[in-house]
Amino acid sequence: MTPDRRFSLYTLAIACLCAAGSPDVHAQSSSDGPTQGSLCPADQTTLFACSSGQKQIAVCGKPGNDTYDELRYRYGTERNLEADFPNEREPVPPRLFASGNQASNGAGGTLTYLRLSDGRSTFTVFSETSSPAPGAAGYESSGVLVDNHGHTETHLCDGQTPAQAGGLSDRKLIGKAVPRDDRVPEGFPTYQATPQAADQAAPETPAQPSS
Repeated sequence: MTPDRRFSLYTLAIACLCAAGSPDVHAQSSSDGPTQGSLCPADQTTLFACSSGQKQIAVCGKPGNDTYDELRYRYGTERNLEADFPNEREPVPPRLFASGNQASNGAGGTLTYLRLSDGRSTFTVFSETSSPAPGAAGYESSGVLVDNHGHTETHLCDGQTPAQAGGLSDRKLIGKAVPRDDRVPEGFPTYQATPQAADQAAPETPAQPSS
């Protein structure tokens, strides 16, 4: 074999090794990262999502057997998550840090809220809808209340993109994945929460013997 031939084979082998060790520029991001256009990981369900100015709000859930095994609150942008809770190596049962409920104001208004706390701050995601009498204008409002040591900030969904809030009413969430919470968020004084007993099936009335 000529020296030039040996040199060519050696160069080809080095090139193959370099190509094998280089990362694939087309490889998808980790499943823990946000999917395109959403702050929720690819392997989780979006329970709530909307835009608020230049930021996004999201609650993500990993479905289990008739419940949600994991919940996660995220706020920020795809490139910069300002809040990502919980972010532990091992899954944290949702009922250890979250609770929620649905409330009514007796005038066609419904408020659904999910409260998540990391021990320092509390994030209360909410969705309010109004279904007044026929002919009257209804409204929708949603966002998140962030309470940090008694100081509360409100981030409302701005309508740039339609808010996805239907997941908050998923039967697998409130009363199953997380306990009911009758503490209606501040700013909604006319609402009364659904009592905790709503999670319990009413006992059957025993049949009365015929006379």
